[in-house]
Amino acid sequence: MKTEAQQQDAYAAKTAPTTVGLKVASRLGGMKTGFESAIDLLVPKLQAIQEILNSLTVPTIQYPFYLNFGREIWAMIYRGIDGDSLEAQAQMLHDKYEAYGLASANLIQIADSVFNITVS
Repeated sequence: MKTEAQQQDAYAAKTAPTTVGLKVASRLGGMKTGFESAIDLLVPKLQAIQEILNSLTVPTIQYPFYLNFGREIWAMIYRGIDGDSLEAQAQMLHDKYEAYGLASANLIQIADSVFNITVS
């Protein structure tokens, strides 16, 4: 078994800035590619939500909350949640954001128009 000093030295070695920098640099290409592909899928959804909000004349101070509602649904879809599980989770998100004071009709329209999900 390692002594306390050996454990501390091992931890210091693996968390040294040069070591961490090399580890991050080796993964950076994949990280950028993954981020770009996710953003390519997310941005059109956020733009669609914004168009709906603009057409409904929602106060701009409420936009971040509606956009977060959309981001949370998108994240579930991106992780592979679908079917009845997705609809149940979307309903819970609807209820959560309605409790924050957002209009139910707006949340329903976003879920239906942007994600093809039925919530009530």
